[in-house]
Amino acid sequence: MERDIDVRGLSLRLRERAAGNLCMLVHGWLDHRGSFDSLAPLLPGRTVAYDQRGHGDSSWAGAGGFYHFVDYVADLDGLVGAIAPEGPIRLVGHSMGGAVALFYAALRPERVAHLTLLDGAPIAVHAREVPDRFAGWLDDLGMDRRRRTVSSPDEARARLLRNNPRLSAQAVATLAEPIGPDPDQDGSLAWKWDPLLRARSPLPVTEDVTQELLGRVRAPVLLLRAEKGILPDEGVLRDRLSRIAKLHVETVEGAGHHLHLERPETVAARIRNAWGGMQ
Repeated sequence: MERDIDVRGLSLRLRERAAGNLCMLVHGWLDHRGSFDSLAPLLPGRTVAYDQRGHGDSSWAGAGGFYHFVDYVADLDGLVGAIAPEGPIRLVGHSMGGAVALFYAALRPERVAHLTLLDGAPIAVHAREVPDRFAGWLDDLGMDRRRRTVSSPDEARARLLRNNPRLSAQAVATLAEPIGPDPDQDGSLAWKWDPLLRARSPLPVTEDVTQELLGRVRAPVLLLRAEKGILPDEGVLRDRLSRIAKLHVETVEGAGHHLHLERPETVAARIRNAWGGMQ
């Protein structure tokens, strides 16, 4: 089932499956809710995948608006409050979506029963880098917000495959779903995501703030690292995330960054095992 939920004036598109205990699925940067279509049916209970602001079929930030990382966390908070006010939920987040889910688990610890990170961890910078990023953000605000066009769905899939050569044809087709005619460009095919998503973040979260947040996470956390993904090795991850009280790190051998699309059965089995006897 698909529906839209209003969160502080922004319409967010949801894709829901089954019934039972809720698991929210949070996609990564420039992805969309459909990226969980292979994984969600393999998980027990109710799953809700949604398009984050500026992605897929959710609203773009309005005039004068932007995509601050904290906005993604606030959107998740608003969604959970709207669809699951009665109790704690499970969270699965991929890449940037994992960082969103992790910060939510730190800020709303009573609302999260379990968290799974799919090749995702917080990206933090040193404070000395912030001024240059801030200046770059000012430059980026003037970017062209016309949607990025493609000549055909085949071209969109070919671009994705060049950047993600490990993906199957089905996985590439899934990631290429959010294209459609753009009435502002004579009906040309274009990606649905807002080009402003590519702008630099003016005030990224620094490492000292990240560490304070990690210490507030109470839920068990399973980090599934893709062997061919974007994260460092397990030892480095455990050291950096050591303030998470209940952290378990595993590597999915042979998998690339989109491990939930490449190896959905393996990923689902590890998540189910981590959930164990949870009600």
